[in-house]
Amino acid sequence: MQENVAREFAEKSAERVKDTAGKAQATAEETTKVMEHTYSTASKGAADFNFHLLEVAQTNMNAAFDFGRQLTRVKSPSEFFELSTAHARKQFEVFTDQTKQLTTLAQKVTTDAAQPLQSGVKKTFNMST
Repeated sequence: MQENVAREFAEKSAERVKDTAGKAQATAEETTKVMEHTYSTASKGAADFNFHLLEVAQTNMNAAFDFGRQLTRVKSPSEFFELSTAHARKQFEVFTDQTKQLTTLAQKVTTDAAQPLQSGVKKTFNMST
């Protein structure tokens, strides 16, 4: 009788260990998938952000060269100050717009990168319970 009890206990323990190991393996696989997806999303977002930064730099560089060309045609100090003021005003507006665009893009990239992680963690916790 004690042998049967011991055998049943050992069999049930082995089943629990096997079940727990299976759940742990499934959880680990799901976690790996989530991390891969998160990394992929974050990488794409970083690339998009860097591309936008390059566009901003190119726009600002072109504006600086245009301003330089216009300065070569200046004939008086008053014309210089007028041109400089207009350029500064325009660049401030452009800078403000660029900052808004970069901020919006950074928020989107962060949200997009966090989303797979959030849903994956939720899914993983649901699998383990």
